[in-house]
Amino acid sequence: MRVRALSEEAYRNLLRVSKRQAPASLWIKGASVLNVFTKEWQEHHVVVAGERIAYVGEKEPLTDEHTVIVEADGKYVVPGYIEPHAHPFQWYNPYTLADFALERGTTTLVSDTLMLMNLPPEQVAALMESLSGHPVKQFFWARLDPQTGKEHPQFTKEGLARMLEHPLVVQGGELTNWSGVLQEDETLLFGLKHTRDLGKRMEGHHPGASYETLNIAAAAGITACHEGITAEDLLQRLRLGMYATLRHSSIRPDLPELVKGWLALGLPWSPRMMLTSDGSTPPMHRNGFLDGTIRVAIEAGMPPEEAYVMATLNPAVYYGLDAELGGIAPGRVADMLLLRAKDDPAPLVVFANGQKAAEEGRLLIPTIEPRWADYSFPTVDSLQDKTQAEWFTLRPDEDGKVPVLNMLNAVITRMTLEQLPVDEHGFVSLAHDPQLALIVSVDPAGKSRTVAVLRGYGEHIEGLASSYTASGDWLVIGRDPQAMAAALARIRDIGGGVVLIDEGQIACECPLPLAGKFSPAPMEEVIAMAENLTAKLRAKGHAHLDPLYSLLFFTATHLPYARLTAEGIADVKTGQILVPALPLQ
Repeated sequence: MRVRALSEEAYRNLLRVSKRQAPASLWIKGASVLNVFTKEWQEHHVVVAGERIAYVGEKEPLTDEHTVIVEADGKYVVPGYIEPHAHPFQWYNPYTLADFALERGTTTLVSDTLMLMNLPPEQVAALMESLSGHPVKQFFWARLDPQTGKEHPQFTKEGLARMLEHPLVVQGGELTNWSGVLQEDETLLFGLKHTRDLGKRMEGHHPGASYETLNIAAAAGITACHEGITAEDLLQRLRLGMYATLRHSSIRPDLPELVKGWLALGLPWSPRMMLTSDGSTPPMHRNGFLDGTIRVAIEAGMPPEEAYVMATLNPAVYYGLDAELGGIAPGRVADMLLLRAKDDPAPLVVFANGQKAAEEGRLLIPTIEPRWADYSFPTVDSLQDKTQAEWFTLRPDEDGKVPVLNMLNAVITRMTLEQLPVDEHGFVSLAHDPQLALIVSVDPAGKSRTVAVLRGYGEHIEGLASSYTASGDWLVIGRDPQAMAAALARIRDIGGGVVLIDEGQIACECPLPLAGKFSPAPMEEVIAMAENLTAKLRAKGHAHLDPLYSLLFFTATHLPYARLTAEGIADVKTGQILVPALPLQ
């Protein structure tokens, strides 16, 4: 696969600079350069002609008054980082994430497109192609299933083929509807086979899978999985020919244990291992992007050379991009990072496409200004009815029981049926237990609501409303129907986001006006906004890893065990509706 085609003139100039017959455009002088192919540091000059590396070695280049010379004695140079598994819609958006990544040394992103699937197909293609003009190289993966249980016009054989065949799409996945594969769902099997026929990669999603299940996945065409939780999980994937991606995200900060576990096994680091930050929510990015992931790996005991190779060469090989990216060698795109020390992955200077692109975390070159008006994201509010406090009440069933969603961790919920007190109007009362709240998923299109009691999100939560959900439905959590109604009304007023009501007032307001899920604001503003909400939820006793991911995944049907859907509370394993939805009125 080619990243950028060379013009005839650029190609000849590249050869002439390499032969020292033409002046270099950039000369990184006297650095200790990581050779990712041999995992050795070499005291070399790196010479660039335009966007490409022309020479790496001991000889000095031809220069002129236009040559940019970087004195790098005592410094270290590594390739630009490659994030092989990005989710660029976690409140931030693909453009602001690319800017942030570039500032911190990630020069290639392979990104999810799931939250684009409500756009018309031509707009999805236009947005991806717009991003290809960013200094960060942008590639994408095509989803095979929507994760919501709802019918979706894009997830047909024709829709999957259209996405998978796009030249910027380098893989299918991540495949989350594994039960559908086992049941030989025709559309899913078409997507798997078509991905294979196109010669593209297929990302799996197999947390806790047995060796036998992974065998079936490999036979179906799965080529990589980032869901290994233990070192033994990584080993199983490698033994079956998959790539094993080591993850450190806000919802699964597994990397230290993976590194320590692998060291305990006493096995060599595999060239089929990669690193990912896996779509962390904004607060975790206070520690950086893929540079932060590399730092965690090194601090856990991974040799720096191995960490850099997993973040550069290995993903480039995996995606068939290693002739262009992932190494500092002649002919490659000149994406390079100047580091203070071998074990400090935060770059002093970022070079992208042969240009000095960022320094000390600040962008130095223009990137891309998105044209959000060109994209017809669905409106967050399609409901004519005003928000009613009565939506946020629940009566027991004929046996006097109510459904209770118990949070086992930030994203896994199990349902029980319990007898709880009722008030004088016959509604469930939560006054006896501050850890309980109602959780209501409102489907504005179907004018229905799915209601349960929630245990484990926090204490004394009056009202929290979110349009940031996997299903696109509204999610409201709280103990006070009036506060819950006020929070949702405010979400509808501002066009989407998350609002927390406390002591009768808006305690935190996080606008997400793009599809109700992400913000056009710069990354620093989004991080601060998310940190503020997270801090307030922590003060309310939220004890799980990531309260923002909880909001997203309460309505995602790819996770066990019980999920909120427009039809009611669903058992993910069987697909059965355990408790039906109620009408809004």
